[in-house]
Amino acid sequence: MVFAALSGAAGCRRGAPTPQQGGGTPGAAAPEPPAPSLAPGSTVTPKTEPPSEARVLSSAFSAAARALSPSVVRIDVEIDHPRVSERGDDDDDLAPFFRHFFGQGMPEQTPGPQRGTGSGVVMDARGDIVTNRHVVSDASKVKVIFNDGREFTAKTLGTDAETDVAVIRLDKPPGDLVAARLGDSDKLDVGEWVLAVGSPLGLDQTVTAGIVSGLGKVGRHVQMSGGRVRHYIQTDAKINPGNSGGPLVNLSAEVVGINTLINTGPGGAYGFAIPINQVRMVAGSLLKEGRVRYAYLGVLVGDIEGLDPNHPGAKGGPLPAVDHGVFVSQVTPGGPAAKAGMHAGDVITDIDGRQMAASGDVIDYVSSRAIGSRVTVGFVRDGKPQKLAVELGELPSVDVRAAGGAGAQKLGMALQTLTPELAESMGIERGARGAVVAEVAPGGAAAAAGVHEGDVILEIDRQRITTADEAAAALAAPRNGGHLVRVRGASGIRFITLGGGN
Repeated sequence: MVFAALSGAAGCRRGAPTPQQGGGTPGAAAPEPPAPSLAPGSTVTPKTEPPSEARVLSSAFSAAARALSPSVVRIDVEIDHPRVSERGDDDDDLAPFFRHFFGQGMPEQTPGPQRGTGSGVVMDARGDIVTNRHVVSDASKVKVIFNDGREFTAKTLGTDAETDVAVIRLDKPPGDLVAARLGDSDKLDVGEWVLAVGSPLGLDQTVTAGIVSGLGKVGRHVQMSGGRVRHYIQTDAKINPGNSGGPLVNLSAEVVGINTLINTGPGGAYGFAIPINQVRMVAGSLLKEGRVRYAYLGVLVGDIEGLDPNHPGAKGGPLPAVDHGVFVSQVTPGGPAAKAGMHAGDVITDIDGRQMAASGDVIDYVSSRAIGSRVTVGFVRDGKPQKLAVELGELPSVDVRAAGGAGAQKLGMALQTLTPELAESMGIERGARGAVVAEVAPGGAAAAAGVHEGDVILEIDRQRITTADEAAAALAAPRNGGHLVRVRGASGIRFITLGGGN
C-alpha cells in the first residue's frame, strides 16, 4: 500500500489537491464534493463508512509522513567513470555486498558519467545527512533534493564499509533545515507499524507502510550490506531501489532504522534496515574522525551448525566433536590471532569465558572490546581444549583488507574470499571456492583486462585459488607476459591475462 507524502508544496508541484489545507481541525470531515451528473435512471455504488479504527490508523500514517517530510531527501549521484558490467538482468542473484541500488534500467557499458539515486535523512542544522555508503560510494558529484523541490550540492564527509553508513554535508545549507527525530531501535517490537520513506526508482518522496516483520542478530541466514551490522530490522513495508539510505519510521514519527537492502528469495522480497542506534554511533564517529575504528581478532569464522561433520580442518582431519563453537576457516596472516598461535581448523568455544555458539557471537563480542585489549580465547584443536591470550588489533581499512595484498591493489581491484554463505547469496553452489572481485578501479589494469565486479577468480597460472590472500600473493609474483587467470563471470568461464614484468 503506497501513501503519498502529505507535503503541501509537493502536492502543489504535482498539481494535485491537498486535503485539509488551512487551519481545519484534524480528522474533521471535508466538504462534500458536488455529486456528478448522471443520466436518468443511473445508479452509483453506495458510500461506505470506514471503521473508526481505520480512520485512526490512517491519520497516524499521514501524521508521521507529514512530520518526516521536510527531513527526508533524495540523493542524486554522478560517477565520472562508469562501472563496466556484464551482469545483464542477473543483479538480483548477486550478494548484497555488490548491490548498489542504482535505479532500474541503467544501460550497461554506456560511455559518460554513471548516475544513481538514493535517499537520506537530515541529522542536524549544519546540513549533515546520513545515508548508505553504497549510495554515495565513488560519487564525483552529489546533489540533494528536498521534498519542496529545492536542490543543493553536497560532499561526502565519511563512509564506513563495515556498516554501509555514510554522512554527507550540504555545501551551502539553508537556514530552515529540520532534523529528523531519532528513536530507540532497542525498543522496537515485532508487529509494530512502520513506514519506509524515500525516493524509490527515482520518484519523488513516497511512503510505504508495513510492520516490523522480524528483529534479530545477523547470521548465516541474514546477510546485511555491512559486515559489522550485528542486528537487523526486517519489514514488509515495500522497499525499492532508491529507498536505500532513507528512514524506517515508527508511528511517533521517530526514525528507528535506515533502509539498506532488499533480499529476494522464496516467499517474496524482504526489506531490511540498519537499527538507528548503530547508525547514530557510526555517524557520530564519521563526523568526529571521518572513520570508524573497530577491534578485530583476525579470523574468518563459520557456524558449526549445518556444516558437514567431516569438513576437513586445516590439517585434513574432520571437525572435533563439540557441543558448541565456531569453526575457524582462515587466520589472517600477521593478524592478532595468528600472532597468538591460532590456526585454521580450530574451533572457538568461548572468549573470556563467554560461550560462542555462532559466528556472529565472535564478531559481537570482539566489536564490544577496545582496540589493544587482551582476550582469552578458548578453542578445541585435535580434540583437545586449549586457551590463548590474544591482543586485539585495529581492523584494517576495507580497501586494504579486501584487496588481500599489494598484488591486487596494484592491478586496481579489491578481492574477497568466496565463503559458502557468499556463494549461496550469489547463486553459486556453496562448495565453490575462489576470490570474488569486490571492486574494480576505473582505468586500472584489471579494468583494462576486462575484469568486472562480481567475477570469481578460480585459477591463476593453472593453480587453484581458494582465498583472496592466495589470489593476491599469486598476482604479486613476477611473471613475464602476465598471469593467466581463469575467471567465472555472468557470461560463463573465461581466461584473461593480468600483470606482467619481472
